[in-house]
Amino acid sequence: MPDGQALLKKNTIQIKEKGVESAELEPIIKQQPNTRLLFLPLSLYVYNWGGLFKKIGEAPVLYNESEAYRSSQQMQLYLFNKGFFSAQVVHEKKFKNKRQNKVEVIYRVTLNEPYTVYDFSINNSSEAIDSMFANVVGYPTIKPGSLLDVNSLDQLREKISRDFRNNGFYDFTKDFITFDIDTISTPPRQASLRMNILPKPIKDGDSVRYVSLYPYKIQNVQIHLLPRRAELRTSPTEIKHRGYDLYIYQDNIFHPRVFTDAIEFQPGMYYSENRVRETFRHLNNLKLFTGTEINFRPKDPLSDLLTAEIRLSPESRQGISLSAEGSISSGQRGVSGSVSWLNRNTFGKGEIFSLSLTGLLEVQLSQGQTGGFNTLEIGAEAAITFPRFLLPFNTEGLLPKRMEPRSRLSTGIIRQQRFQFDRVVYRAGLNYQWKESTQKTHQIDLLELNYIRLFKIDPDFAQSAFLLFGFRDNFIAASRYTYTYNSQKPSYQPKALFFRGLIELAGTGFLPLIDALFDLPTDANNVSKLFGVAYAQYVKFEADIRRYYYFNKNNSLALRLFAGYTRPYGNSFDTTYAFQAPFEKRYFIGGANDLRAFRAFSIGPGTSPASLPINTAPIKLLTSLEYRFTVYKAFKSALFLDAGNIFYENLPIRGTDKMVKDYHPDQIITTNNFFSSLALGTGVGLRYDFDFFIIRVDVGIPLYNPAFASGERWISPTEVKYWVFQPGLGFPF
Repeated sequence: MPDGQALLKKNTIQIKEKGVESAELEPIIKQQPNTRLLFLPLSLYVYNWGGLFKKIGEAPVLYNESEAYRSSQQMQLYLFNKGFFSAQVVHEKKFKNKRQNKVEVIYRVTLNEPYTVYDFSINNSSEAIDSMFANVVGYPTIKPGSLLDVNSLDQLREKISRDFRNNGFYDFTKDFITFDIDTISTPPRQASLRMNILPKPIKDGDSVRYVSLYPYKIQNVQIHLLPRRAELRTSPTEIKHRGYDLYIYQDNIFHPRVFTDAIEFQPGMYYSENRVRETFRHLNNLKLFTGTEINFRPKDPLSDLLTAEIRLSPESRQGISLSAEGSISSGQRGVSGSVSWLNRNTFGKGEIFSLSLTGLLEVQLSQGQTGGFNTLEIGAEAAITFPRFLLPFNTEGLLPKRMEPRSRLSTGIIRQQRFQFDRVVYRAGLNYQWKESTQKTHQIDLLELNYIRLFKIDPDFAQSAFLLFGFRDNFIAASRYTYTYNSQKPSYQPKALFFRGLIELAGTGFLPLIDALFDLPTDANNVSKLFGVAYAQYVKFEADIRRYYYFNKNNSLALRLFAGYTRPYGNSFDTTYAFQAPFEKRYFIGGANDLRAFRAFSIGPGTSPASLPINTAPIKLLTSLEYRFTVYKAFKSALFLDAGNIFYENLPIRGTDKMVKDYHPDQIITTNNFFSSLALGTGVGLRYDFDFFIIRVDVGIPLYNPAFASGERWISPTEVKYWVFQPGLGFPF
């Protein structure tokens, strides 16, 4: 520690009166103590190791008198803007040890009586403004007795100007709104508040005249599709389509609908900033253009008509992307890669065709496999995405443009070779997606086909009847509806909610009809087969709820509740579990993204010992709590608590008087054993934020393992042998 200087240990804010919380003033303080992890300044310790560690750690925060004074002044200004015109803030340093090299700074705040609003009025001479207030956006209300908060008044200016720009007032800014504050003709500590809507200046020759603000209408919309090659300067082809004027160069072949479906404004509409912003987003989401510009210009200085000009620079027609990554997780080590070829605007209406090849090499450690790679996956997929609903009739103009309808048609094949089994999965599907709003998304997977052929299976792996069913030849024809709500925003917000719910049906409709009409062959268990394989029947429900609380930019709390239920029936018969859904439609628990104190597939079902390499079940319940905070700059951390398990349902077994509990009493879910069947774990995580992605390592610490014998299920956190390291990318939820 340099002589005469002291390490800043703590800031304390003392407020005498009520009216402002200390948490409001804390971010204003210029100097903050060194960050702490578990009450220790670890980043400072790292810095003190010297050398390269100085770049990783955090330099000591030494008390600076001028910074403390500036903080006091900034607090006083903040309080002034809140209506506390007579507030005073003073600071005092207090040494924390005898050597006087550690200091606490105490900020003493005296609020005094604030100024409040006596009355509020609006001064405006424009009929258009009055009509807008009266009929569209509503008059602003500032109640007498409320604090004379300058920040709130500025927010009101922002809101009013934004509302007006969304209702035709193209050039309206908050600078046209001013406030007059009169404290002379009112009682003490009160102010008469008047809001003024100013006229706008118009240049008239060498002079300037002032006119009342008025709304603008869009007269025409010009769309300019620029040439791909800068040296090409041919004249564009002019096309009119649904009221839009298109200027398309000869080397670009786009159907006009590509543009007009994405543009939310049209001639005859009043100007709306929201519609312009949404149009910009729609055009970018097409992934067909490298640059998008949208500009408006009045017909003349006094005209209320606008010309909209949209300039688009197209992407190259074709593209190739490569990716490779390594994975390190509990029980798995591997490398994977993919190559994709894109063809944009395939049929001239904005379609994107993609052909992807993927490969994976992995070693599975779940059974003590410590040699070379024992898992190989190779796959190929062809898909085409349409920026509209793929239907047998023309849908142009039928749907609101804000819905951004999409269709995706795909087919693919995956070959999976593992030490437990070898199989091929053929896939095909058609889905539709649209947005109800920026927060709400709907998706319908109209048809998803999976045809699974098994070449071999390890005898030990197939020892259980339910595994044999899951990995035998299968045909799955499913339909699914998914609803997603996400209120998260890139900018700061105090809280956010994410919800995803789905319902999936398989083996309904045409498959039972085919079975009834053609009397499909059956096996010994009376399971019908189509093309020589059993077809699956099940219904599946899922709900995933996540709640986020953001205390500030460095601290947040995340909660998650997940429930999944798959109910097989009919053709999905099983001799001891009543019915079994295919392996792909069942759940596992554990791993890097849910129950992090346990390895993937290592828990459940219920209180069973989970002795198999892959443990799955048709019911999954999971809850997680995670406190996230910043350690230093890009280094983040988290403390978490997870609980959950997978279960079977106690169903009657067809053709017998038995129930599932008669064969597997420790795997079913009941009200009596529910809480004692939940695995519980805690842990701490370290994350590094690269802005565009996050890399993390979580250390999971088991607290309760329902698979252990009764009386031995609680585990001490100091039992290091049970700790699990869970690397991952991104947040777990």
